[in-house]
Amino acid sequence: MTATTKKKVIESVVTKPPVVVVLGHIDHGKTSLLTSIKDFKILNKEAGGITQHVGAYQVEHNNKKITIIDTPGHESFSAIRSRGSKVADIGILVIDACEGIKKQTKEAISHIKKENLTTIVALNKMDKPEANPEMVKQQLGEEEIFVESYGGIVPCVEISAKTGKGIPELLDLILLVAEMGELKASLEGQASGVIIEAYQDNQRGPTATAIVEQGILKQGDIIGTKTAVGKIKNLGDFLGKEIKEANPADPIIIVGFEKVPTVGEKFYVYKEYNEAVNDLKERVIKKDKSQLEDPNKKYLRIILKADTLGSLEAVEDVLKNLPQETIGINIVLSDVGNVNESDIKLAKMSEATIIAFRVKSDKIAEASASKDRIKIYITDLIYNLSQDVRVLMERKLTKEKERTDLGKMEITIIIRTEKNRQIVGGLVLSGLIEKGSQVEILRDTEIIGTGKIIDLQVNKKSLDSIKEGKECALLYQGSEKIKEGDELVSFKEQYIKEVL
Repeated sequence: MTATTKKKVIESVVTKPPVVVVLGHIDHGKTSLLTSIKDFKILNKEAGGITQHVGAYQVEHNNKKITIIDTPGHESFSAIRSRGSKVADIGILVIDACEGIKKQTKEAISHIKKENLTTIVALNKMDKPEANPEMVKQQLGEEEIFVESYGGIVPCVEISAKTGKGIPELLDLILLVAEMGELKASLEGQASGVIIEAYQDNQRGPTATAIVEQGILKQGDIIGTKTAVGKIKNLGDFLGKEIKEANPADPIIIVGFEKVPTVGEKFYVYKEYNEAVNDLKERVIKKDKSQLEDPNKKYLRIILKADTLGSLEAVEDVLKNLPQETIGINIVLSDVGNVNESDIKLAKMSEATIIAFRVKSDKIAEASASKDRIKIYITDLIYNLSQDVRVLMERKLTKEKERTDLGKMEITIIIRTEKNRQIVGGLVLSGLIEKGSQVEILRDTEIIGTGKIIDLQVNKKSLDSIKEGKECALLYQGSEKIKEGDELVSFKEQYIKEVL
């Protein structure tokens, strides 16, 4: 290696901006923190507490860039949050200083530990009089997260996303931690990075949000992951503005994949298109996930459509956790995009139900669904989806009849006979005879027919039941005629339903 070559290699390794992931409980102020950090509003309101897409943003502080991954707070999206942690250099654990550690906070801590992620604790809502930072620090200690003021190594800053208090200090701390971590990246060689989110855009086609890890990504580059390839037609920054190239730690929007890539995949740049295709391990995104079914078990077959692959993964995770000992779930198809006519045809052929999460159905699909009586369940909330599927599963549960014998009566007199009705009298031999119950007609110990007791009377007074040893008259309804000497067995039947 020549001196010139050595110099080139050294210069190609640069300090990169830190990539920060924001974690914590859904109501503890993660979105408010991001909004207060930026001097422009780019976050959409959360629907039902779930952010629709995992977003990546970039801000400047003291003339230095910081890339922030905004991960959803809902527990159903733990898989997306975990993937967000994998590309991050620093984790900001946001905790409400009034409420302390919650279930999702513990979930976030488990991700932090699993990824061995450098962490900064941000105690939010310090503007409120009930804020108790010391309580939170003690709770963190119980989770083996020891902040500096308690003898640990984890930096902690008190903030208020509402008033802006502590935000500059938090940004200073991020840059300080990044500097101590000596974050480096190479500008040489083919660019690579990680897919943060991916979805089917109705106008632009397959679209991905990504973070560049190494190299310089350029518009026109041939790009590939394990599941998709393409040529970058449009390269945009996190605001959607078209750019010609992107550097390490830059959050970008890529348009040009032939199919939607999978969230969490690494992407690489190739010199030739054929090279990318040959390196592809699995091209099909639209997977037929239909499983072999146990012939002795009932299944709810589902065609699942969602707005993004991240959403698909989250929904599948929720469905996987529903009880399936009695009724199984078979995901026939899992795909991004609106419900279309081919989905309806598949649903009809496979006797499946269509679940649409944050997507709609086109007019042709709706017409086909109405014609073929295919039900499409559309929802924006994970909880509602889970409840809908549970109800659909319960409808498939077996209902078994359970019979309870009440008593026996001997017929001693036929008072009146009409078509399908008789008034008869007799003696209750055992148990009791109930109004409204079913009856079996026994003649010489053989069952010759069944019917129903419409009314019971003693001395022309209607009663609900007659006990053993009492005489009574009854109004019987049934096709088989009763004769003197027959015995009637009064019984009830009820359906016993299985449970999930």
